[in-house]
Amino acid sequence: MFAANPTLVLNADFQPLSYFPLSLFNWEDAVKAVVRGSHVVVAEYDQVVRSPSMAMRLPSVIALRAYVRPLARVAFTRFNVFLRDRFRCQYCGDQHLRGELTFDTLSRGRMAARRPGPTSWRPAVPATRARTASI
Repeated sequence: MFAANPTLVLNADFQPLSYFPLSLFNWEDAVKAVVRGSHVVVAEYDQVVRSPSMAMRLPSVIALRAYVRPLARVAFTRFNVFLRDRFRCQYCGDQHLRGELTFDTLSRGRMAARRPGPTSWRPAVPATRARTASI
């Protein structure tokens, strides 16, 4: 019914809780959060949702009442490596779609010995599957 009406969730300072993926609630969770009092409505859709005792416009943007401190450290994930390098293959320099990329580990002498495998940010770079297969 209202499936095409996601709600953006903001922190108390009106910044998104997360960017990738963007912090979204479905309409049911957004209405529950507003009725419960943990969030305030910032913007609304034109659609109205009704219960036997009340009616309200569907929230399109809500904000937390209490500030939630964001994580200080960004998680090391394949997607975050792609974001860091703007989805560009480090070998050819071309920008690619997410499904066309993998990541490669650069090994320069002692750096590979100190940090084995692609579990740290520095040696991990995006690359196309064709480029990594040819190297």
